Amino acid sequence: MADIEDITGWRDEYRDLEARWDDEWVAYLDQFVNQIRPKVHVSQVLHFIKVLLENEDTLAAMKEVAEWEKLMDARGPFRDDAPEMELYPKDAVVMMNEFWPWFCFKAGYPPVYAAFRLAGVDVASDILRGDLPGVQSPETRAFLLKRYAFILRAGEEGDLA
Repeated sequence: MADIEDITGWRDEYRDLEARWDDEWVAYLDQFVNQIRPKVHVSQVLHFIKVLLENEDTLAAMKEVAEWEKLMDARGPFRDDAPEMELYPKDAVVMMNEFWPWFCFKAGYPPVYAAFRLAGVDVASDILRGDLPGVQSPETRAFLLKRYAFILRAGEEGDLA
């Protein structure tokens, strides 16, 4: 796995990749479009969650997302004109939508939305709310593998199961 623990400047780099839309970036994004196989290794999603929760800007965004999800669980869903919609963390959601493909690109992981944006952000939110014990916990790993069995696998990281 690539060493990308320091994510300083990620957003500028992501925006540059989007603006350039060069052959490398397009080829990377297109290689997994409309494919579920190969399944993503659970360690890659755990790495994503770890980086999300250990970096100041992504952690701040994740806290906003977790609070919104807590509100949605308690009182949602809301109509577009509901007063609660004023609390919707649009900037945090945009950040997550930009961060996950950049992270996958830098780490050399397949850009699978369901694995990283859905499962990864969902489990990071569960950790922040105290519903799961932490990234390194066997319980968190088991939860990912059970809930997201359609897209995650537990085999050897290099296999194509």
